[in-house]
Amino acid sequence: MAELLTAKYIRTNTTRPSRHAAVTDPIPLLKSDAGYGDLGFHMAWKCIQKPYVDEEEPHYHDFNQFLAFLGGDPHNMLDLGGEVELTLSIDGKNLEKHVFTQYTTVFIPAGLYHCPLVFTRVERPFVFYNFALTSHYQKLKP
Repeated sequence: MAELLTAKYIRTNTTRPSRHAAVTDPIPLLKSDAGYGDLGFHMAWKCIQKPYVDEEEPHYHDFNQFLAFLGGDPHNMLDLGGEVELTLSIDGKNLEKHVFTQYTTVFIPAGLYHCPLVFTRVERPFVFYNFALTSHYQKLKP
C-alpha cells in the first residue's frame, strides 16, 4: 500500500525520557521543528504522581515560555490535588515564591529568572505542561 500524501502531518507517540527519578513515564512532546510546521516551539507534558524537585537552580532563557499546572480529575480540573512552589525573580536576587493548589498558568518572559520548581504535595496525579517558544531549549545562568 502506498504511503498517504498527508502522513507527514501526523506524528504518533513522540516522547522524550524523563530526567527525574520521580517521573518514570515517557514525557509526551510536540516539537515544531523544520520537518513539522517549522514554527520554533516545543511543548511537553508530565504527569506528576509524587512530590519532588523538578528544577532546583534559578535560571532564565532568551525566549518566552509558558507553564501550566492542571488537575488530573476530569470532573474538577481546576483543583490540582496537590501543591506547587515556583520561585520567580526579576533580577535573580530578589526571589518571590508563589504557592498554588489550583489550575495555574505562568508566563515567563525572556530574561525572567525562575525556579526552584517544587512539587511539594501530591494527593492525586496532575499535569505539568511546559510550552517554550524556541526550537532550541537552553538554560542561562547569571
